[in-house]
Amino acid sequence: MSHPLIKRILHWSKTHSLPGFFKVPIYEVVVFVYNEIRSFDLTSRANSIAYSFFLSLFPALLALFTLLPFLHNYFLKFIPQGASFEGYLRDEISQIMPGSAGQALLDFIVEITTTPKIGLLSFGFILAGYFSSNGMLAMMRSFDKSYRVTFKKRSGWKKRVIALALTGLLGGLVIASVVLVILGNVIVEWLSEYITLAGFSTAGFAMLRWISIIFLFYFGISVIYRYGAATYKRFSFFSPGATLATILSLLSSMAFSLYIDEFERYETYNKFYGSIAAIIIVMLWIQLNSLILLIGFELNASIAVNRDLIKAREEEE
Repeated sequence: MSHPLIKRILHWSKTHSLPGFFKVPIYEVVVFVYNEIRSFDLTSRANSIAYSFFLSLFPALLALFTLLPFLHNYFLKFIPQGASFEGYLRDEISQIMPGSAGQALLDFIVEITTTPKIGLLSFGFILAGYFSSNGMLAMMRSFDKSYRVTFKKRSGWKKRVIALALTGLLGGLVIASVVLVILGNVIVEWLSEYITLAGFSTAGFAMLRWISIIFLFYFGISVIYRYGAATYKRFSFFSPGATLATILSLLSSMAFSLYIDEFERYETYNKFYGSIAAIIIVMLWIQLNSLILLIGFELNASIAVNRDLIKAREEEE
C-alpha cells in the first residue's frame, strides 16, 4: 500500500465516480462489495438459489414442451420446404448445444411432442409455477439486507405474489428467447425478403436477432434487481449491476460452452456418470449464473446504500 502508484490509484478512486454510481466514490463501492462478499458466503447463497431453480427446471421444461403438439402445425409454416420438423430442430439446437448434450435434448423434445397430453400440460404448469416461484423467492431472500436506510421488510404473502409475477414475466422472456433462437433464421429470411433498407443486409438482420436476445437477457436481469429487491427506492433499469451481470453471464456462458465442447469435457463426464452428465452440466451452469446475479446485485446494493448514507449525512449537517 506504500507504493506511490498504489497511493495514486487509491486517491483517484476516492475522489472519482462512474456513470450510474450517483456520485458515490469508486473506492466506497468496491470496499462495500468486498466486505459484503467476505461477510456473507456468496457461494453458499448461489448454491441455494441454483438448487431451487434446478428443481423448477424439469416441470418448466415439461410444461413448455407439452405445448408444442398444439403448436406443431403452426411451426411447420416457418420451416423451409422439404425440411422435416425434427431435422430443423436438430440443426437449430446444434448451434447452441452441440454434441451429445444437444442430441439428448432433441430426443427428449421429439419424444414428448409426439402426441398432445392435456393432463400433463396442466400438471406441468402448476408444478412449474410453484417450484419456479420458490427459486425466485430464494433469490429475493438473498437480496435482503439489514441496512434500513435503503432496504425494507416485506410480508411473506407479498414476497410470494412478487415472486409469481417475476416468474411469469421471466417465463415469457425465456419463451421469446427460445423462439428467437429456434426460428431466428426463418425470421431473418422473412424480414430480408419483405423489408428492404438501404445498406441493411441479411447479416444486419441476423445481428439484430442476437442483439434482441442480449436485450431480453439484460431486461430479465434488470427486472429481477428492480422488483426483487426490497428497497425504498427501486434500482434504475439501466444499472451498473445489471450491466455487469449481463456481461459476465454472456462471457461465462461462452467460456463454459468452450470448456464443454472444445475440450470434450462432456464426453469425460459421460464416461463416468452416464446420462446424468447433462444434468451435472446444467446444474453447474445455473450455479455459476446464480453467483453472477448475486455479484451484480451486490454492486447495485453498494451504490444504493452509500448513496443513501451520504444523503443522510448531508441532511444531518
